[in-house]
Amino acid sequence: MLPRIVSVVAEPNTASILATFATGELRRFDVSPLLSKGVFQQLQSEKAFAAVHVDEMGGIEWDAGPDLSRDTIYLDGIPV
Repeated sequence: MLPRIVSVVAEPNTASILATFATGELRRFDVSPLLSKGVFQQLQSEKAFAAVHVDEMGGIEWDAGPDLSRDTIYLDGIPV
C-alpha cells in the first residue's frame, strides 16, 4: 500500500496539485486532462479547483465532489 497524503494544495494559475505524502515525498499531479470529463468539469473554475483537501482515506477530494486516490497521485504524479 502506498503512503497517505497528509496535505495538498492547488497550485495557482495551473491545473495541478501538489501533494505531500506521509513519507515526506512531494508529488505534482496535473489534473488538466481530467477537467473536460464527467464530474471533473466542475473544477474548471479556479475557486472550485482551489477547494481541494485530503480525505479520510489519505487521498484527495474537492468540495465540488470529485476525488482522486493516493495511488493515482503517487504513481502518476511527478516527484518534486
